Amino acid sequence: MKIPVTLNDEKIIMDANPDDRLLDVLRQKKLFSVKKGCGKGRCGFCTVLLDGQPVASCLIPAGIVRNASIVTLEHFSKSPEYADIADGFKTAGVHPCGWCNAAKYFTVHSLLSRIYRPSKDELNELADGQTCSCTNRDTFINGVLYAVANKHRREGRKNGI
Repeated sequence: MKIPVTLNDEKIIMDANPDDRLLDVLRQKKLFSVKKGCGKGRCGFCTVLLDGQPVASCLIPAGIVRNASIVTLEHFSKSPEYADIADGFKTAGVHPCGWCNAAKYFTVHSLLSRIYRPSKDELNELADGQTCSCTNRDTFINGVLYAVANKHRREGRKNGI
């Protein structure tokens, strides 16, 4: 089946069976930031942005992504939003293991794109969703807070607004 999509800002036609997992289709395209993990949507290793939202690509049949926008970590890593998060993680001492990178970056990106200044409850909820044990909870939350500050600085927002 021919499936038109926008993959990493490029319009392409994916050739896949409608019930093929998006994860497998992306890996066939040599997009290896999309990792095979639990296969049940829990671990986050296969996370991509689908129409701007982080999703587990292992749960998404290729047939339902027609005309969707898909972004993988390979492409996102070239954006200023990624730089904000990466610098925040580095400052806090967050060192994703390589398996969980997409889950961590895309969930933080999603939060920062929706919420100007995340509350303690929102940060705790985000940390609760991280299943990989390569980073402890407090360090991860500190990384998110530094990412928020980086984003505000980049966008020119003043303190206290």
